[in-house]
Amino acid sequence: MKILIVDDHPLFRAGFHAVLEQGALDAGILSVSSVQEAMQILQRDPEVGLVLLDLHLRGDDGFHALKLIGEKHPTTACIMISGDEQEGIASRAVAAGASGFIPKSFTADEMVAAIKKVLEGEIFLPARDQAAAAAPDGGSLTLRQLEVISMLGRGCSNKEIARALDVAERTVKAHVSAVFEALNVRNRTQAVLAAQRRGYLPSTAYAANR
Repeated sequence: MKILIVDDHPLFRAGFHAVLEQGALDAGILSVSSVQEAMQILQRDPEVGLVLLDLHLRGDDGFHALKLIGEKHPTTACIMISGDEQEGIASRAVAAGASGFIPKSFTADEMVAAIKKVLEGEIFLPARDQAAAAAPDGGSLTLRQLEVISMLGRGCSNKEIARALDVAERTVKAHVSAVFEALNVRNRTQAVLAAQRRGYLPSTAYAANR
């Protein structure tokens, strides 16, 4: 597998590249400065399984790039990376289909640990954003997770959800895992029943055992 860094700041890009090469990730590291270059690499190299995408790219927007990658390469996961740590940015990135958000203020070890979590199928958010997302009753769902639970209620498979949301299947898996954790359940049927009890789904929803 390969990891692709997309960042238009030469010093950060070079430093990040070096950090990941030494981070025991068992992956080849590539780096480019633009979305156009990234799309060219993704088109010709199917081994790229994760894109580390800068939020503020010169001449482009990270959220637009995230949507474009999701549409063209739905099996490729993306992590948003940014020096912009405004409240809500991380949650917005995940709601838009990212598998995580890494602030540029993170140490090298913290960045590598976050990437490993995503490669293991989890969604990564900084501790502050995890706390902000938590609700008193044990967890609330993001807008993206509400979309996912709605489709679980209709019996959709991960592949069908990924196609409908224009995101990678591995991103859907991460969203489903996050839904299970937020609802404190272990499978899809339990998730749908819990969502019905909390009013996220109508009582007519059903869970398919897929």
